[in-house]
Amino acid sequence: MKSKTKQLLKIMHVLSWIVFIGLLIKTGTIIITYLISIGNPEASKNLFGGLNLSEYYNYSFKQYTFIVSYKVLLFAAEAHIAYLVIQLLSKLNLEQPFNAKVQGLMQKISYNVFYLWILATIHNTHVQFLGKKYRFTIDLFSSDFIFLAGIIFIFAQIVKRGIEIQSENELTI
Repeated sequence: MKSKTKQLLKIMHVLSWIVFIGLLIKTGTIIITYLISIGNPEASKNLFGGLNLSEYYNYSFKQYTFIVSYKVLLFAAEAHIAYLVIQLLSKLNLEQPFNAKVQGLMQKISYNVFYLWILATIHNTHVQFLGKKYRFTIDLFSSDFIFLAGIIFIFAQIVKRGIEIQSENELTI
């Protein structure tokens, strides 16, 4: 059973790296395409993967810049969370899984997911306002992160309690 867990964690570690690198590429591509779109408005029609923000560009370059900035921040935040997961998987010791480093990283991940939810909510509110007011195409960012942040925070608290019990047991021996 232990070897299956180790294998699964190694696979998750590799997948986390792939997700991290993919999100960095996505973020970088949007930044580069945005910079190109400053001189060439046609580039705003496909920032990344069919993301068309030309309506915003044609309406107001300032609003277009806000929307692109949101996208960059959202994907960069996701990349940061993926990096924290990589750190967590690197520091995870199956012999003694309840340790302060793991608990701290889990708590950091939960806070960052919460911040991501706040940013996604601000983005979605702004995009919905402009979309409804000017009849633009609305491209919302998933905002289900609050639930995920809560779950991760609960697991961090469980690990924290495990650390307390583990240290109590070490003191009694």
